[in-house]
Amino acid sequence: MKKIAIVTDSNSGISPEDAQQYGIQVLPMIFYVDGQECREGISLTEEEFFDALNQGAQVSTSQPSTAEMIELWEKLLKSYDQVLHVPMSKVLSGGYSAALAVSEEYGGRVQVVDSRRISLTQVSMVRHARKLAEAGMDAAQIKEKLEERALDATIYLTVESLKYLKKGGRISGAGALAGDILNIKPIIQLKGGLLELHEKVRGRKKAKKAMEELLAEDYKRFSAQYPAESIHIGIAQARAGEEALEWKEEMQKLFPGKEIEMAVLPLNICCHVGPGTIGAGVYVD
Repeated sequence: MKKIAIVTDSNSGISPEDAQQYGIQVLPMIFYVDGQECREGISLTEEEFFDALNQGAQVSTSQPSTAEMIELWEKLLKSYDQVLHVPMSKVLSGGYSAALAVSEEYGGRVQVVDSRRISLTQVSMVRHARKLAEAGMDAAQIKEKLEERALDATIYLTVESLKYLKKGGRISGAGALAGDILNIKPIIQLKGGLLELHEKVRGRKKAKKAMEELLAEDYKRFSAQYPAESIHIGIAQARAGEEALEWKEEMQKLFPGKEIEMAVLPLNICCHVGPGTIGAGVYVD
């Protein structure tokens, strides 16, 4: 059985505890705050990021350093037979394309997964990759397996303010969101890594209710294809932790017996949706 190292980026949102437990290597995302380069979790904390947003700083994102990625691969390949690299969705970052191009120099020893995911759906994929490796699959087989189910995952989000969406320019249908209309809450769908406007409702409570209905539909659809233990439900938030815990209790009534995972939205997404964002997802590992 081949010894396989698994690498992801910090946009998976994997906690340091989970990364250590599952033996996952994490590349930090790069951010620019008023032109200054910062590395998530190293030179930029979540607190500092949101403080900068609130103060009106110009915040932008970038992919992980290619040089740092290569350095990590080289180090891992001294101890492992293969590296499986699971970056965030290629729709939201150039990290996948850069990694794929570099991986061609390694004669198949490095496999790059087209994850089509981010946040809790991405970290679910990473955890499953580790299980497949432990079951004896090589990196190419794991890559194929993960990509087969990459799109079997959806996250729905609603935002506190529309201003970050207007700034972002990375959401289709942005014209429909022009202006902060009083108490109108967009429901944004994150599928395949693309942020898209799904619908608009009036008020936060109705937005969460609409997301619950969408999640129930997705769960029913996945349940017809996959065993229950393969289907997961999670809540993700940005500076809405107390509300998320309260929502978890309500969601538990809708999905009795299912563990509701809790996550903080990755900063890459927060750049476009801002603080106060809350969402939930259904995803197959």
